[in-house]
Amino acid sequence: VFSPSEGKNILCLMSVASYSHHIWNRVLMEALAAKGYNLTIVSADVEKVQKVNMTYIHLEETYHAVHDGDSAIDLYEMAQEGLVKSMRTFYDYGIASCGGSLRSKGLEQILSYPNDFKFDLVLFDFTLGPCILGLFHKFGQPPLVGVTAFNIPPYTDDLIGGHKYPAYIPYYTLNYDSHMTFLERLENAFIYAADYFYRTYVFLPATDKQIRQIPAFKNMPYVGSLQEKTMLVMVNSHHSVDLPEPTPQNMVQVGGLQIMNPKPLPEDIKKFIDSGRKGAILFSLGTNVRSSDLGDERIAMFLEAIRQFPDYNFLWKFETDLKNHRVPKNLIVKKFLPQNDILAQPKIKLFISHSGLLSTHEATWHGVPMVGIPFFADQYRNLEKSLQAGVAERLVIWTVSTDKIVATIRKVLEDDGYRVRMKARSALFRDQPERPLERALWWIDWCLRHPKAETIRSPTVRLGPWKSELYDVKLLLVLVTLLVVIGIKRAIRGCGSRGAGVAASAA
Repeated sequence: VFSPSEGKNILCLMSVASYSHHIWNRVLMEALAAKGYNLTIVSADVEKVQKVNMTYIHLEETYHAVHDGDSAIDLYEMAQEGLVKSMRTFYDYGIASCGGSLRSKGLEQILSYPNDFKFDLVLFDFTLGPCILGLFHKFGQPPLVGVTAFNIPPYTDDLIGGHKYPAYIPYYTLNYDSHMTFLERLENAFIYAADYFYRTYVFLPATDKQIRQIPAFKNMPYVGSLQEKTMLVMVNSHHSVDLPEPTPQNMVQVGGLQIMNPKPLPEDIKKFIDSGRKGAILFSLGTNVRSSDLGDERIAMFLEAIRQFPDYNFLWKFETDLKNHRVPKNLIVKKFLPQNDILAQPKIKLFISHSGLLSTHEATWHGVPMVGIPFFADQYRNLEKSLQAGVAERLVIWTVSTDKIVATIRKVLEDDGYRVRMKARSALFRDQPERPLERALWWIDWCLRHPKAETIRSPTVRLGPWKSELYDVKLLLVLVTLLVVIGIKRAIRGCGSRGAGVAASAA
């Protein structure tokens, strides 16, 4: 039986230095490979065991660039930055990451491929910018599909057009909801404008300059114009978890794409969860924030809080050994925990999380209430939406104490309303015509069937904000209004002067 995927080659550009993004992308790429597509994956992360139809090319310097040396980004420091500074740091992270990718031997390897090597589609993670899109140009600009494990970042408009409305769509680092006060809307409009101008006039030109240092990319088009050739984007978004906003036709929401049917747990973990008298609690801060970086004082606070819940067993994803601490009997610590499989267990009563989007989706899918400890980026908004839904409580890491940890955990455990509301939210999330992964695969097939289709592309990507937001028309109306007002004032003054002159003559 002929399959439309037979013989099709896909180039995957995955230069984002974030393992959680790799987890999300990997699910999609493995599903494509299972359908028979041949994938060449240029990535900051590689798999030790490479599956059939998947060839990884390692961008080995990407992580070093953001975690080591002069350009390293301190995520804990970033978490304490102000609104504008954290926005700039995010783009600095992208520039540092790009520098590492461009220095990698893996880039040299893919550049050694002949220019006429046929790739039928390019899949790229656009989260940190268009750093290695020069490869898209090198291989003849086949259909370009963007993906991101973020929900809908503000720079999505750069790729496919559309509109962001600061009146009711809060910037992704703000913990506001859709109903903002005047001052909140003012702040939101300001940071959207600051983000746009910094991205357009600082970040993209700096990225373009970096890329052109590679001889093979010296004569390519401006990188901003390359990313505008994106045919379609797939975003990690769903209305049950995210705030509502209008989206273009070529933005496909595949929130929860990474959630698979749970696998059997290792025997020791399964036994430990089941042995909790009242249940078990999962504690994980994701892949970018390391629990070991919390510091001895905060670690001791959490350990003491765990001791005060002897009827619950705790599982803590921790990157190092707790040699300097006395570990409670009701706690196991592991460098890796199969998060999705654990959250699927009926005895899991609570998830203590950094409120990352993948973690929020998995907790929602499995109906597990949360205690959120946000650090940076979209984590604040993810938690804010969960707070509004009544399915979570917040801990602020900079002011945390043992008493606050205990009180917050107890509040969620002892009020069954959190679980009831999370089950309702889970029902909304699960009620879809197909699984998100199936939807993603269908749209990639569609792009391959219709590689030159323009019917789903928004014209706003070519118009730019000046025209698409009617700023030119609004400016003209303001100028006309000003001219009319000035004319009326002059006419009134003229009438007054003539009236005074007539009165003087009569006298």
